[in-house]
Amino acid sequence: MNSVIAAHDGPPLPYERVGDLIGLPLDAMFRLAWPDIGADDVERYRVEYRTRYDAVAVPATRLYRGARTTLRVFHRAGLLQATVTGKRAADCERILRGLGIKKDIDVYLGGDSVPRPKPAPDLAQHAMSRLGVSSAESVVIGDSAADLAMGKAAGAHTIQVLWGYSGSPLPDADHSVRTWRELRDAVLALGAPKPGILGRRGPLRS
Repeated sequence: MNSVIAAHDGPPLPYERVGDLIGLPLDAMFRLAWPDIGADDVERYRVEYRTRYDAVAVPATRLYRGARTTLRVFHRAGLLQATVTGKRAADCERILRGLGIKKDIDVYLGGDSVPRPKPAPDLAQHAMSRLGVSSAESVVIGDSAADLAMGKAAGAHTIQVLWGYSGSPLPDADHSVRTWRELRDAVLALGAPKPGILGRRGPLRS
């Protein structure tokens, strides 16, 4: 984003503000980062951003250490997994395939998959519908305010991971975790047999 802004002599986005923008659609991100931007410029800069993102960010994307193990633990436990992102669905698919984890994800959705992006509940609700689960059977895991607000609005349990963009607990998180092991334990505990949690197809699905 800063490379696009700098190319047009706009104000640089301080790193500490990045966490406030993560999960929002690109036009909203540009308007928050650059309040004086014009409507026509937003669309033009969004195209430039995506061109740079495809060339630089997608090839540079890496998994956190512990992510692959966690995905596969959940997969072996029979949990259905969805990835929902503010990125375009096509970008999400490219990233998952490049990271070698696409087969662990049952559904992936992008900001262009629903009418309203995060923090509206649409992405989480669409993922639940595609997976065939209810909100009571679902947990939304995220590291940003938009992720957790989306999950809360969708009626899901919410877990915040503290090693991402927001390092302190956020109000919409039902639970926060500091390690991948804590995350695995928290999700698997939610799937343990108890009234109102198990669905007809097995344990809690994330």
